[in-house]
Amino acid sequence: MGKGRFSGTWSRRRLLSAAGLGVMGTALAPFLPRSVAQAATQPKRLVLVTNGQGTDMTRWRPTGTTTDFTLSYALSPLVAYQDRMLILDGIDNEAAIRGPGTGHFGQGTMWTGVEVPVGTVRPDEMLGWPTAASIDAIIGARVGRETKFPAYYWGTWPIATDGDNQGPNGICHYRGSEDPINPQLNPATAFDSLFDGVMGDDPAAGDKLRAERRSVIDLVNGELGRVRTQMPAVDRERFDAHLDSLRELEERISQVTAICEVPTRPDDFTQDQIRNYDQVHVFTRLQFELMRHALLCDLTRVACFDWPHSEGYGNYMPEEGYRAFGSIHTVAHTMSYETPELMPTDEERAIAREDMANLQQWRSTMIATELLDKLPADVLDNTLLVWASEMSEGGTHSNRNVPIVMVQGAAFGAFTAGRYLRWGEYDPIDNAFDFTGGVPMNKLLVSLCQAMGLDDVDAVGDATISTGALEELT
Repeated sequence: MGKGRFSGTWSRRRLLSAAGLGVMGTALAPFLPRSVAQAATQPKRLVLVTNGQGTDMTRWRPTGTTTDFTLSYALSPLVAYQDRMLILDGIDNEAAIRGPGTGHFGQGTMWTGVEVPVGTVRPDEMLGWPTAASIDAIIGARVGRETKFPAYYWGTWPIATDGDNQGPNGICHYRGSEDPINPQLNPATAFDSLFDGVMGDDPAAGDKLRAERRSVIDLVNGELGRVRTQMPAVDRERFDAHLDSLRELEERISQVTAICEVPTRPDDFTQDQIRNYDQVHVFTRLQFELMRHALLCDLTRVACFDWPHSEGYGNYMPEEGYRAFGSIHTVAHTMSYETPELMPTDEERAIAREDMANLQQWRSTMIATELLDKLPADVLDNTLLVWASEMSEGGTHSNRNVPIVMVQGAAFGAFTAGRYLRWGEYDPIDNAFDFTGGVPMNKLLVSLCQAMGLDDVDAVGDATISTGALEELT
């Protein structure tokens, strides 16, 4: 086992954890030496959550105006975070629309911004792997240099390169050209790779951390006092206001509890258990727990989680308080096909759409209760969560108007949150495949890169689709 989390010298990384100054550090930064100012800023974190096969857009879309809206049934479990949310209605997965691989193959385009090319990965579809890195790899390479993993990937079966019906229609993360990333499906294996050599904190860690943070405050106070004696009298009034803010910070130090904790190692599961679709709910909870602790312990700053397509029979749903579904794949999935024997009745279609909405509401519940609610405040405040699917309607397989939900931490500061933004006049029933004024997802990818500090990024993926950020977000 390695050293304790806070043992050793005062590295910049250690100062980041110990200082916990957040927004206050930004306000004080003009008066501090560069090294101290940098140490007073919490790192930003990005969480990407992906599910396949879209949802029922009629039960996903909020009602109301840009700033005065009511969350839909599918998103209602996130209501506590509404003032931190950006709901994006009208983002087109343009790379999928342009390329030969549409529908499910939008998984390979959504975070890369490039088409799924013709190839032999899926011989039945004559499609290959995308030829670009996804934004998680791009961002992780830049912001993850001080962490154990530039990015880390969790998922539930059948999200895997070797799964049935997988390939570029199931894998959405890529290290580079034709280099897909398999999410880790086994929680025990994920634990071993993440926390090897991380001891966490002893029972006295809270007191130890508070003492270390006081040491940082003492250091800052000393620097401020030295600077004050050297500045003109005209600047001292504003400077003294910063000192008052610093004193308030000192009073709050005793309440800080966000320290690295190593969770209990999950049980070992057999391959058959891991590859059991009816255990999606069990593995979702285990993987979200590992993700929370990985972010808290600064093992990664880019965390990705993938749910599979809406396949199988949903036998876990009654345990979660919903009715079991058995029709999403066999009925709703076939709504996009014209073969007469595959076409469902109107009644079957209505049941399938309701099942899709129930599944999406359950996913909202998991994100709220198993991830956001349990993240320490100072970690959550500096985190941006983005949840998306490769298509909009699970039945039509349309890659237009894909559902995207963003939750921005209070101190993240990149976007103007608490808004429902809509582009175009997309109707999931009558014009599911028509261009109706949406904007390309490539612009959102640029915005996410810039939000994570990659200000020099002006294009992600295919620059002929678009360049520049999605300006309406700010």
